[in-house]
Amino acid sequence: MSEKFLEFRQRGTAYVLRHRPEGPGIEVLVMLHLDRPEDGVQVPGGGARPGETPGETAMREAVEETGVRDLVFGEALGSKLMRVDWVKYDFQVNTYSWMSTDDPREAWEHTVPHTGDGDDGLRMRAEFRPVTASGIDWGLDWLLEFAVPRFAAAKGLPEAMRAPGVGAPASR
Repeated sequence: MSEKFLEFRQRGTAYVLRHRPEGPGIEVLVMLHLDRPEDGVQVPGGGARPGETPGETAMREAVEETGVRDLVFGEALGSKLMRVDWVKYDFQVNTYSWMSTDDPREAWEHTVPHTGDGDDGLRMRAEFRPVTASGIDWGLDWLLEFAVPRFAAAKGLPEAMRAPGVGAPASR
């Protein structure tokens, strides 16, 4: 009996979070395509390279698409399987991860460097927004409500910034 395996595109998506005591609470890094404003407010993400984990993909994409500095990986939160018609596969698995940064910038413009992945030269505006006012489009905020309390617990932030019943991530 032969098995048939489903071919799909693996994608990693990044919730880049930070907290500055003088800031508005927990913030998430969002990006806007300067050349394609119709793409709305997004978070970094893209296709995995061979041998790359979804978390590695999310971190690489965050740096490539926004130029954010000093990322520290948190954890993968979950995945969503989608039927797609815009890539060579019929399906895409999008894995969401959270990570943290102490990057002090509020907003900046960034041009995606030449990587050969199809986003070369895209101009982005990257900015940190309060999680409660992120304005993320396309359902990309799907697991953000789970990322925030885990980030807060990992950073030792006050209980008021955490969701009830969510503790710190397991130590590695």
